[in-house]
Amino acid sequence: MREALKQAVYKAIFVECKLPHKESGLNKSCLSTQNDICFNNNNPVNVSQIIYNGIVEFAINEYEIDYDNLELEQRKAIINKIRYNPNDSDTTKLRYGFYGEVLLDLILRCFMKTNVLIARSFFYSPLENSEPKGFDVFHLVERDGILDLWFGEAKFYMAYKASITAVLEKIIVSLSDSYVNKNLIALIDWKDRFSTHSIRLDALLARWEANPDINLAQEMQENNIRLTYPIFIAYEKTASDAYHHSLKKCIDHIAAEFVRLGISIPVNFDYRLFFIFLPLSEVKKIKESVIGWIESKEPLI
Repeated sequence: MREALKQAVYKAIFVECKLPHKESGLNKSCLSTQNDICFNNNNPVNVSQIIYNGIVEFAINEYEIDYDNLELEQRKAIINKIRYNPNDSDTTKLRYGFYGEVLLDLILRCFMKTNVLIARSFFYSPLENSEPKGFDVFHLVERDGILDLWFGEAKFYMAYKASITAVLEKIIVSLSDSYVNKNLIALIDWKDRFSTHSIRLDALLARWEANPDINLAQEMQENNIRLTYPIFIAYEKTASDAYHHSLKKCIDHIAAEFVRLGISIPVNFDYRLFFIFLPLSEVKKIKESVIGWIESKEPLI
């Protein structure tokens, strides 16, 4: 990642607290297996800036980026690697998924110190011009004898309830053996384009190619490969809500949806799940700024 982009991320957002948080009395979500992480920001313009500048590294493997022609790489990424159609209505443009996906990618790289496995855009088809299927990021971390596959989801809506509900309505599918199997199988066609290689992951994918009837999720359990599932929720905090009260609304809504949806996660592999929250002001303006810079071809940092 460009050093200038990394510094812009640290300027734009910062960790406010982790849940459980003793001072506010907030607990982590009822679904989380480890601490939830809560970010804050001082200036919405800075958030727009890192989204716009983060498109290149999100959409293209870093070793394939020509950093001497960064603006050209940006244009190619916007035209061919993410869903962006200049002829779409303003309403449609505001609903694109890449805003949240780019933010999650940046947060994992900068704050979680993950390594990108493959750029998400490999799963985007310009012919379909729709949001790509599957997880929103593919990262990994290998340490202490465990390989963690970071396959995450990102939602960036105005309303926190809409963001949370959208994720939880599909979580039983997202954290199922079959869904994880399908995402791993989808990676096989791109394994020669991985940004980061793991002997253990390569061996897992090779075993499936030799025997496509094996359960990859179960193989993960037997080979110390764990799924880490970060759920990124960015939303507009109402002006009347204090920061921690805004987070409490999110935690309460997760609990209510957990009951309403009857969520259970019966998987055959080890997983970790946690939420990443980013309350914001002026969500529409943040996205409109990104759109404006895309269409005016604003220079990159």
